[in-house]
Amino acid sequence: MGRIPEHVIDEVRERADIVQIASRYLTLKKSGSRHWGLCPFHSEKTPSFQVHEDKQVFYCFGCGASGDVFAFRMQQDGLDFPDAARALARELGITIPSSSGESSGQVTRLHQVNEAALEYFRSSLRAAEGAQARRYLVARGVSQELLDRFQIGFAPSSWEGLQRYLTRKRLDLKPAEQAGLLARRQTGAGHYDRFRGRIVFPIVEPSGYVIGFGGRALGEDEAPKYLNSQESPIYHKGRVLFGLPLALDAIRRRGRVVVVEGYFDLVALHRAEIEEGVAPCGTALTQDHARRMRRYTEEVVLLFDGDEAGQRAAERALPVLLAERLRVRAAFLPAGEDPDTLLQRSGAEALRAVVDAAKPLLDHMLDRQLQRSSDHAWELADAARAVAPLLRALPDPIESAAYVRLVAARLNVPISALRESLRERPAGASSAPTPKTAPAREVRIDAPARVLLAALVSHPELLPLLDALDTDWLAAGDERELLLSVSQALREHGNGALARLLSPAARELSEPLKSALSRIVAEAEQSDARAAERALRDCIVQLGIRVLDRRSRALTARLESCKDQSELELLLQEKQQYLVERRELWSQVEQV
Repeated sequence: MGRIPEHVIDEVRERADIVQIASRYLTLKKSGSRHWGLCPFHSEKTPSFQVHEDKQVFYCFGCGASGDVFAFRMQQDGLDFPDAARALARELGITIPSSSGESSGQVTRLHQVNEAALEYFRSSLRAAEGAQARRYLVARGVSQELLDRFQIGFAPSSWEGLQRYLTRKRLDLKPAEQAGLLARRQTGAGHYDRFRGRIVFPIVEPSGYVIGFGGRALGEDEAPKYLNSQESPIYHKGRVLFGLPLALDAIRRRGRVVVVEGYFDLVALHRAEIEEGVAPCGTALTQDHARRMRRYTEEVVLLFDGDEAGQRAAERALPVLLAERLRVRAAFLPAGEDPDTLLQRSGAEALRAVVDAAKPLLDHMLDRQLQRSSDHAWELADAARAVAPLLRALPDPIESAAYVRLVAARLNVPISALRESLRERPAGASSAPTPKTAPAREVRIDAPARVLLAALVSHPELLPLLDALDTDWLAAGDERELLLSVSQALREHGNGALARLLSPAARELSEPLKSALSRIVAEAEQSDARAAERALRDCIVQLGIRVLDRRSRALTARLESCKDQSELELLLQEKQQYLVERRELWSQVEQV
């Protein structure tokens, strides 16, 4: 996608109100200039999530989440910065010009034809031609509320219905072809509709954009039974999860995501009030799928068929999910059942019971492999080789050690022998070590500098007082970098400086420094301008005294070891000068 112009980002930042946006997802209560609520990013019982209305930033004392309105949407909906900016711009009615790049204009046109197609499919379901589709949906237990929730539509059997609709709306048909809504005729000019005679499910991203469609044939004998949008600049089936926007709140509330195989399976979960479900769109789970789910939770429940195909699908998915440090459970349905049929036969409580009884998938897979072995050396070796890929997929060393001990006990072999077997990778397998996440760098900001920063951010009008501060008084490194960056941003942006510095797109500060600044501001006591001025002046003096004391101690050490009389006199004069400067600074403290 094309780059979003900076003036558009600025307009979104100016017009977006973080309190209003955060209030869509949690209840905020005002206290002074700040609002408090339960954090939407982790489970808690006591509110620790703070929103600054005047600074347009947030901070959670529980999990450390922080940032501006863009960061909030990114973390809430699992978006990257450009998508969060586009979603906010769309909600605020701000147009992102297509002149910002050819690819940006292309994306806009793809979104436009998808939105128009959704209108067509939904209106077709309500029309007379949708009568058979409505009867089919009623027979499958899909209520009007679920039709609206999933925005389900119908593609009539006409070969040119959608094409004519798009033409009437004066939309270019080329993006519709690129999006997989239309196909070019093999004989002669023109296009025809790809989705015909199908129940249609829109694929919606958390940003609110419709990026594709999935269609289920009305007739059981029609092929293919399911038809999905083709790959396009906005639709990548290896990344897309159907139903994700509807699941986000429930995923955070329940601490898990339930993965099913199809569109109607997901509708069945919602009918059973299991709203934390998602489904891949006609493909096996990929690393991108796993990565997206890991943004929201640590636990995945796979709800697959209990037959051999379902077992194999779960086994293929396990290493992919484990690689992203997800804890994977599996709930296998009775033979011949899927979530929809189980719900129809046995009711919502039975489906919920199956999901809630899900067992750790790795344990299940190990049991399947190990129960086939006997005491014969060949079969023990075969069993060890069979479970080795599963054990190697565990990124956590403690969890891996626990499972190695368990498997060694089951096979009745020494732990050392099993570990040696795990080191022997099959030909062609990568021997590269699992990348480790570097520990977060600790940022050290002393108390005077913290108070000074908080006072400045709360009252930018006090910035001229910094002229009395010698930057050498600040500790080199984080402390100095943070104060210089904040003061520069305040000069350029005034009260909006903090939101700009903490924006995910900002590069002035590293992520550890952004986090440190967020906490400093969140912990700062609310004060009026007069109190803030006194605190700021006092901090400047304290920083100066800190430096003088450090230099004085160094001089004392030199005096104790000095043997030369002339040098000794110079050192005494220098120390006397430090004492004079220190008294002057203390007198300033008394005047504050």
